[in-house]
Amino acid sequence: MKEKIFIFIFLIIFLLTLSGNNMLTPQVFAQNNHSPKDVPRTVLVELFVQEGCLTCPTAEFCLGDLAWEYGTSKFILVQEHLWGDGYDTPETNARYNWYVGDGKKGTPDVFINGLTKRLQGLACDCVEGNYECYKDAIDKELSRPSLLKLSAAKTPHPNPLPNIIIEGTVKNISDIPLKDLAVCGMVGREGEESGLYNYIQDISPFQNMPTLLPGETFNFEYIPEISLAPKSEINGEEEILHLVIFVQNTETKEILQVLYVE
Repeated sequence: MKEKIFIFIFLIIFLLTLSGNNMLTPQVFAQNNHSPKDVPRTVLVELFVQEGCLTCPTAEFCLGDLAWEYGTSKFILVQEHLWGDGYDTPETNARYNWYVGDGKKGTPDVFINGLTKRLQGLACDCVEGNYECYKDAIDKELSRPSLLKLSAAKTPHPNPLPNIIIEGTVKNISDIPLKDLAVCGMVGREGEESGLYNYIQDISPFQNMPTLLPGETFNFEYIPEISLAPKSEINGEEEILHLVIFVQNTETKEILQVLYVE
């Protein structure tokens, strides 16, 4: 009997040794509601164009196809007109100058997630080659982990004009502090003619954010200065505005995350 008890005790000690005493030690698990793998990255592509540009329609056609293919959860395309072509604004011209500075200027000019990737002009004469060039650059950005979780919603403004309020939150879901960031908003209209796909008519000033430590959040509010056109001006139908919110590093000019506000 004593031998059986001894063997039994020996087996228990042996099993505890193999398990590293995990049977006796309470397990503590870190709780993280979001991680870079949980939050997919969305890519913002800014296509700068000008009326009369002969090569701009090719860039617009390729990027428009990709925007339709990917959807706004992965890829958001905006067009920003330049140089007094009738659809430009002081904000679109200023934004282009901010990107390029004293560098070479010309259209079409494509910025993928800000200055992360710039593609000026066309890659080649054929549509297929340009399509693949844009697609490869977008796919590369989609494969990068997101450091931020961006959320926002729109509500009616209590006053007649302006008639939209956008409120949202930026959360640092990475394990490093994030600095030099700002929130910005754009509003685009939709035209029936070529070159007027989601063409930007309002860009808000940057809302600078404090350094965000891991897990910290920043709340923002954005009131677009552009208002819906009366139904009478668009064949009795309510105008649809394209609302885009993004977070950009004001030093590197990289866009870290973007959201299309439904």
